[in-house]
Amino acid sequence: MKVTTPFKKKSERLRRSLLYSIENFRKCNDNTGLDNFLNSIYDLENLLEYQQYSGELRIKIDKILPVSKSLCQHIKNQNIMGITDVLEFELYPLVEELIER
Repeated sequence: MKVTTPFKKKSERLRRSLLYSIENFRKCNDNTGLDNFLNSIYDLENLLEYQQYSGELRIKIDKILPVSKSLCQHIKNQNIMGITDVLEFELYPLVEELIER
């Protein structure tokens, strides 16, 4: 029997939310994409908090910060394509790396 930890569950949910967000933004379903994006940010925040309290360094903050700054800039400019590109080509690969560990 395979045991799934809370960290693993959150990581998988984060991955799925990012995928749905990217998919919906690409299809111009901005409201649904934004909902999934907000869910993914909430999960990422929870994973970072978990990491802080557990002492497990699975998520590299030095990799997340530049991505976060880029996302913030695109959000300020209301640039959905920029947000989508950052999610797909920068944040999602980091999440995949996290899950593989």
